[in-house]
Amino acid sequence: MIKILLIEDEGIIAADMENMLGKMGYEVLETAMDYGEALIRLADETPDLILLDVNLGGKKDGIDLAETINEKYQIPFIFTTSYSDGPTIERAKKVNPTNYLVKPFKQEQLFTAIELALFKISKKVAEEEDHRPEESDNLVIKDALFIKDKYRYTKLPLSDILWLKAEGNYVEIHMAERKELIRSSLGQFIEKINRKNFFRTHKSYAVNLEYLTRVEPTEVFILDTAIPISKTFSEDLMKRIEVL
Repeated sequence: MIKILLIEDEGIIAADMENMLGKMGYEVLETAMDYGEALIRLADETPDLILLDVNLGGKKDGIDLAETINEKYQIPFIFTTSYSDGPTIERAKKVNPTNYLVKPFKQEQLFTAIELALFKISKKVAEEEDHRPEESDNLVIKDALFIKDKYRYTKLPLSDILWLKAEGNYVEIHMAERKELIRSSLGQFIEKINRKNFFRTHKSYAVNLEYLTRVEPTEVFILDTAIPISKTFSEDLMKRIEVL
């Protein structure tokens, strides 16, 4: 069943949309009513699609939240809003929504917007799978990764890696002074380096526990950098570390 997260600050509108989504056969996650609640939901859940109101009644609006979703979670979203003015639409376009639905709308319009969005998503995933490389050009020898750059290999000690981020068919390797981009899925990369100190915190992130400085309900800190952690991975992490 398709899981949908609704982010809407108006209780009556949220209840009406939840009812419509339920009738259409979607699984509706617990609604978030503002920016902060949305981040909590996203730390605990992985929806297939987000319905995101532009006006969230706070300092940060839905477009600000969309930037965070793109950066940390890579989950597709549809804007649902009463605003259709030029400046709002121009801001919205910059965060690449899957669709833009102007309120008020009927159940049929909502269904059409969602189904078209899901079709676009499935088509994109299929295209990425068709172009996914079977093997990486990089090598792991002892405690180092050798990254291919044209005709040469550059040594990168695994101990220098702070954290990892999935970016489509690639993995960003973050170090103190620089970052590298290699062709691999995050899961394949972690399996290949085979080191217990690299811990998956989220579908798109993994960290080197040697640099762990703080653990919070929805984030862990690698030195001074906040990395999202989901509830399931958080429970696993607490089993790994010693708490006094």
